[in-house]
Amino acid sequence: MKPPDQPASSREPRDAFDRVVVVNLPRRPERMERFWQTLGDWPFKRPQRHDATDGAAAGVPAGWDKGPGAWGCLLSHRALMCAAIRDHVGSLLVLEDDAYPAHDFSTRAPQFLRRVPDDWDCLMLGAQHLLPPLPVTDGVVRCVASNRTHAYALRGPFMRMLLSFWSKTTNDHCDLVLSSLMRHYKVYAPDPLLIGQDGGPSDVTGHCERLRFLSDVDKDSIGRTNQRHRVELLVTRVNSSRSAVAELTARAAAAAYPPL
Repeated sequence: MKPPDQPASSREPRDAFDRVVVVNLPRRPERMERFWQTLGDWPFKRPQRHDATDGAAAGVPAGWDKGPGAWGCLLSHRALMCAAIRDHVGSLLVLEDDAYPAHDFSTRAPQFLRRVPDDWDCLMLGAQHLLPPLPVTDGVVRCVASNRTHAYALRGPFMRMLLSFWSKTTNDHCDLVLSSLMRHYKVYAPDPLLIGQDGGPSDVTGHCERLRFLSDVDKDSIGRTNQRHRVELLVTRVNSSRSAVAELTARAAAAAYPPL
């Protein structure tokens, strides 16, 4: 498999990635419909839907303690990577059906690709930074340890390397495996991030999650245009210690506040 003839930064947005896929469980068509509604003015190739694997139906192997949702997620990302390598895809952009682009994604994403170094192995358009990323240039950071797989791009030999690790992992989330390799490869992300995770019931955590992993400005912009996220306009965000957050969380649980 060969990397693209041209770096993504020098190509037209529609040709920046050879293949774009979105992962979706067949039993969750409502998530797919919501995904198309939030995609907006998408600058890249139209995502091809990839059937996700239902971890509960597939059966969780002995020793796996992360739950059937996480197992199905790992199998799904393994399968799409196998297909890309089999088809000699040079660069691959992967989205999950809860990917939620920032309000001006169609403008900011091409700008990011023009600024990102041409030596990239992986791009995290969406992420949760477990360790602070390193500044590279205006609007670009290098990831040290960042997880989540709702919006990432891969190319070249890193695709095979990641698949090899995913094939051998016995008890870890696929995004944490990806994060563990970042010190050894050139992994970059936009700053601020360009794609968050939509709110709603999660098949991996089993919880009802809120819109996550976007800047406060982007969340507010989404709240002005999307009724489901109008609550973002009412949120007051403050920096607090972990102990203060833990105390507030415990009080909320004791008061039996309903999830948002």
